[in-house]
Amino acid sequence: MRKMVWRHTDAETLVRRGADGQFYVAARDVTAMLRDLARAFDQHAQSDGAVRPAEDRAAPARLDEETMRTVASILRAQADEMDVQLIAMAGRHPLG
Repeated sequence: MRKMVWRHTDAETLVRRGADGQFYVAARDVTAMLRDLARAFDQHAQSDGAVRPAEDRAAPARLDEETMRTVASILRAQADEMDVQLIAMAGRHPLG
């Protein structure tokens, strides 16, 4: 069994605190993370199909190939929808 590995391309995702006290992450980082997770699920679907749970769980979770591909598809769809909404917002509120 292989352990699911985080593959986000940026070593660090910048988190900032706004004037309102809330924490913010750049949308491109969020969509990149969603797509990286989707790739990881696709890769595991092509391999042995075992996904290890968090350290505090005793037994590895077994997800079948179809389930992993479905999860990957949902993650990609979420990233795509977020991109569409952000593009629409940018068109309504151009900077500069």
